Amino acid sequence: MSARVDTDWTYRGIRTVMLENEWLKVVLMPELGAKIWQITYKPRGRELLWNHPRIKPRPLPFHSVYDDQFFGGWDELFPNDMPETIGEEAYPDHGEIWTLPWEFAVEKSGPGEAVVRLWTETPISHCRVEKTVALRAGEAKLRFRHRIENNGGKDMPFLWKLHAAMEVDGQTRIDLPDAKVYVEEFGAPRIGKTGISYDWPYAADEEGNLHDMRRALPASSGAAEFQYAIGTAEGWCAITHTQDKIGFALSYDRQRLPNCWLFASYGGWRGLNTVVLEPCTGFPVGVGEGVRQGTHQVLRPGEPFECEVVATVFEGFAGVAKVDQDGNVTGMTQEGD
Repeated sequence: MSARVDTDWTYRGIRTVMLENEWLKVVLMPELGAKIWQITYKPRGRELLWNHPRIKPRPLPFHSVYDDQFFGGWDELFPNDMPETIGEEAYPDHGEIWTLPWEFAVEKSGPGEAVVRLWTETPISHCRVEKTVALRAGEAKLRFRHRIENNGGKDMPFLWKLHAAMEVDGQTRIDLPDAKVYVEEFGAPRIGKTGISYDWPYAADEEGNLHDMRRALPASSGAAEFQYAIGTAEGWCAITHTQDKIGFALSYDRQRLPNCWLFASYGGWRGLNTVVLEPCTGFPVGVGEGVRQGTHQVLRPGEPFECEVVATVFEGFAGVAKVDQDGNVTGMTQEGD
């Protein structure tokens, strides 16, 4: 089967754009922040992205509360996470672009490659945000080119990050390169404490017992964790469903995205069960605080932020040892270090 683009379908009245080849079917929603709603691994009929069981996709007003409206899938966030004032402007919860309708154009529709370009103009920061999504025939990979241009004439403190909500259960494994990880003050982490750092993947609880943070927990655990992997040794992260040996990996330029945030609810946040992979330009949640401490970036006029990302769906591994810049996964056939 060749790669193709289909723009003829709607979901609950929302226009969709579908990219498809013999391996993957990918559903985007340009009207809803250019969200990727589904990634289906066709040989096994497996959905990789998490969708909220109680909230369905719908258009939302600007300045909506993200957590109350988050219906799952894969967003990008810019120029902030938590609602805050940046340069005397009040920015919405989780940024400007996730509620905006995006324009799109089909650049190729087979046979060798399906390519869609999407873009929007931000109302507050006066930036143009673009992403190009490509699916080649014969590959279980999505290839992205992201570009943000500051047209406002002033320096713009910002963060930009992926926000891919993944299906998980008690048999799921999270893999990252070596990094120092900070546990943010949120939820009920398995180690029973927040505001501490540890070397991935083992964290100690208050009694000194080590916990393998690669292991996702069952929903019955009631845990909820929010962490930053700071200054990762390489630019990748991955989720593996160890029972089925199917997984999902992101690879990216670690110079552009030096940190990877991890939000995990194992039943502990609103009864939900998901892990959100969030490669990011900086940390912590507050952009203003990060700029003051030198851990968030500034987007200057005429110096666009650009980044390439590869999302790979893989099979046959029980864990991931490495992902290269082209999205090729080096896996483990049995779980282990």
